[in-house]
Amino acid sequence: MIRKISRDRVALKTILIISLATMFITLSNDIQAQNTYNGEEVFIAVEVMPSFPGGEKALYESVYKNLKYPSVAQDKGIQGKVFVKFIVTKDGSVVNAIVARPVDPSLDQAALDAIKKLPKFTPGKKEGKAVNVWFSMPIVFKLLE
Repeated sequence: MIRKISRDRVALKTILIISLATMFITLSNDIQAQNTYNGEEVFIAVEVMPSFPGGEKALYESVYKNLKYPSVAQDKGIQGKVFVKFIVTKDGSVVNAIVARPVDPSLDQAALDAIKKLPKFTPGKKEGKAVNVWFSMPIVFKLLE
């Protein structure tokens, strides 16, 4: 049985658990990943991976600030972990966000919307040069009972 909670309370009390560790995952076989962006290679791993200004905690706070738990998912008790992949470009912009592992269309879209609002990262570097890098992170939606 799902307990009804006001949306404001859900926004404050629902823990939108976003894993404490940012995950860099390799491209899975079921996702057709883009290997280039603006004609330049997109790397999976480089010597210096992209970083978010203020660190990992600031990244999750930024995502949380922009993340809205869809009311349709709340009403149906839908929860789960959405894995989102995106490119951090050589200028630090976040582009081409895709859902790598979906849960529910409403949660998937909410996760994408939050990622698309992220400010610029410090770009990744290969051989001292800024490059485009795939970045992946899980976003977990969980209702408190």
